[in-house]
Amino acid sequence: MFAFRNRSSTPALQNKRRYLSSAATLVALCLLMPTLVVAQPDVASPSDPVCNLDTPPEQALLKMLQASAHQRYEGTVLYERAGSRQFVTVSSPSDHAGQGVLRRMNARADPLPENWPVPFDSPQRACDVATVYLPTLESGRTVAGRATQRLTLRPRDTLRLTHLIDMDSVTGLALAMATVGSEGNMLERYEYASIDYQSASERDPLDKGQREYERGRSVVPGYFVLSEDADRGVFVVSDGLATASIFVEPLPPGAPVGEGAVIEGATLTYTRGVRSAAGGLLISVLGEVPIVTARLLADAVRPPREQT
Repeated sequence: MFAFRNRSSTPALQNKRRYLSSAATLVALCLLMPTLVVAQPDVASPSDPVCNLDTPPEQALLKMLQASAHQRYEGTVLYERAGSRQFVTVSSPSDHAGQGVLRRMNARADPLPENWPVPFDSPQRACDVATVYLPTLESGRTVAGRATQRLTLRPRDTLRLTHLIDMDSVTGLALAMATVGSEGNMLERYEYASIDYQSASERDPLDKGQREYERGRSVVPGYFVLSEDADRGVFVVSDGLATASIFVEPLPPGAPVGEGAVIEGATLTYTRGVRSAAGGLLISVLGEVPIVTARLLADAVRPPREQT
């Protein structure tokens, strides 16, 4: 959802370099088949919501999700997860390629800039989020010297996490966000220490870099395919707010079957080794999802049928 917290999936994407074998490629093509609900392509105009966002919390949700795609800004952010703290400087996308810049200020001396893409801009995204999260709105605290509204997104099921968002009362930009686990424990949070907005006359390049929000088929209730590379066995799914990447590759010789999971902040890394008549598979799920969701996503992987 936000650039400096979603980059946690980037190293894993880069580390999955090996192409799948022929049998595993067939498996990848079977991955994420519509085992539950098939989401047909949207036919509504991208500028028009396909649902009614009438209540103040729903309107605040739409404003917040669209704010970063329309507002130019730069600031300094405190980011905390798994007992660690980072200070990150962030500049919103400002070039024609739609690239923003961030620097992790306490990661190393003279940190290198990292690029991140302009966010999605689509009312459909707010419709998707409002379907699976219950938004509530109340007065917020002061963040980075600015008045905020507290937007709380509670999941309507057990397949996602709770998000507490302090959004700028004027621009709608999320100035602080905490992700909370099922037991009410804070998994990770970020908060702007300072932020500066640029005037409307300086926003033109940002508008030209907006990405389209395209939903694919549904694979787990509320989660749909956002992108896929079947040849490499890499798939990305989203519920409009949380994202998860699924990797499928041959099970290394001698590797045990079974499952394992590691949680760092709000990011879960889940792996499962399975054997079938067509060969072994190693399925990995990486994302801001509960373990029950990761298991369902791994369940959606189907090995190819045996040839008779």
